[in-house]
This record gives sequence, structure tokens and C-alpha cells, in this order.
Amino acid sequence: MKMKKGRKILFSDLDGTLLNDQKNVEATDREAIFDMIEAGCYFAACTGRPLSSVKKVLQKNNLDGKGCYIVAYNGGVVYEPAADKVISYTAMPCAQAHKMFQKAEQAGFYVHTYDRNDQDTILTIAHRPELDFYFSQTGLSWKTGRQLVDHITFDPPKMIVASMTDHEGLVQFQKENAYWTDKCMNSFFSCDQFLEYCPYGISKGAGIKTLCDYLGLQVEASVAVGDERNDIAMLKAAGTAAVPANAFYEVKDYADYVCEADNNQGAVGEVIRKFIL
Repeated sequence: MKMKKGRKILFSDLDGTLLNDQKNVEATDREAIFDMIEAGCYFAACTGRPLSSVKKVLQKNNLDGKGCYIVAYNGGVVYEPAADKVISYTAMPCAQAHKMFQKAEQAGFYVHTYDRNDQDTILTIAHRPELDFYFSQTGLSWKTGRQLVDHITFDPPKMIVASMTDHEGLVQFQKENAYWTDKCMNSFFSCDQFLEYCPYGISKGAGIKTLCDYLGLQVEASVAVGDERNDIAMLKAAGTAAVPANAFYEVKDYADYVCEADNNQGAVGEVIRKFIL
């Protein structure tokens, strides 16, 4: 595909970056995105959230029209809202999902995946505080039950192993299971409570490359902004990497620019004005 010159694309994380602490988009950020699109550039929400959850956020803020895109599931799904088109979709074999359910339950951790055939409904064994916390972040519905989980036959796009109180235990779980997961999955923390597992080779960085190729853009024309550890691959892949002032300390090491504003003060708008407009 012939590369388009002069146009840029912004990849923005949602929670802790584009969304404020009340899970809303600041007016200054929304206006900056509108201005960027009007100038012929592109916007992509690049997040670990399932596609259904991201679509609701963008629809609410009128950010689902021409020039807007979604990279969901930490890069597992790339989607064009205006055309209702799935550009790419990658999932892990259901046998790996069953094994992860078994390993996490044996370790005493909550674990869930998603039913892509049912609006990304959360599927988990039992209702625990981790499920309530995740619901507060995404608003997705859920189904619980061992029999339901044991009979998953589809290939899920992502899994989360979680604990509200034992981050170090999750770190140990990740290390102890690396002997098999490193061969078939990609794992990282999206916050202290969530250890996320994605299909092998999938990350937000891979999502950047997929969408840029689809749009005929050089990756160097991309600007990325994110605040958490699952954003590191995105920041490393992008032409320009920025983080809001509230970014996790480790993530700031990968930034070309640290915003003066945090996610409650229009950090994304600051990035757009500085690097795109």
C-alpha cells in the first residue's frame, strides 16, 4: 500500500489517560481530537478493554465516526467503527484458556475471559470482588459457573488473572507459569490488580503496526499516549511516545514526553496540540 505523507495518527489509552477518574472524556481532549480529525489525521483508542466496552465509550463521546479507530484487547482486535469492520482479530486456543483457568484456580486467584459471540460477556467461575472491580471499570455483563467455563469451545481473545490484595502473588504466578505461557501467550500487568494474558505476539505495539499498515501510514507518523505497564509496548512502537503526569513511574522511562497535565486535566489534548496540531 502506498504510504500517505503528512498525516499522523494518535493512539490513546483509555483508563487513566483519555478517561478521567470519573470515566469521562475531558471536553478539552474531545475538542482536540475533533480538531485533529478535521485536519486529516486519525484517532485510535488503544486499550486492553474488550471491543464492546470501547465502542460504548466512543459512541458516548461522538468519537466513532470517520477517522476514528479502535485497538481493543491490548491489540487483539483492530476495528473501524464507521464501517463496522473488524480489521484484524487474534485469539488464543481454547485449550490454553482451560489450562489458565485451572492454574489460576489452583493458585487461589480469580480469572476470567470473554465470550466474543455474546457482546464480550465476562465468563468466570464464581462472583468475587475482582469481578465487581472489573465491572466498575468496563460496565460489561457477566456469567458465572464452573460448568459454563469448563465447556468453553471458542478461542478467547484475552484472559485476566486478578487479585485485589495480592500483587506480589500475581507476580509470582506469572513467573511460575512462564515455562508454558511464554511459548503461547504474552503477559503483562495493566494495573497492580490485573495480570493480563493475550495471544502470542499480541500487544498494543502490534496493534499500532497493524492499523498503520491498514491506513498506509509509516509507524513513525504515530503518536502514542498511555499511563500503565500494558502501554509500554505501544510507547516503544510509536514514532513519538507520551505519558500523562499520572503515569506509573516505570512507564515514564519509555516516554519522549511527560505531560504537565494528568488524565483529569486534559493530558491527551496537550499531546495533540504539541505533536499533531
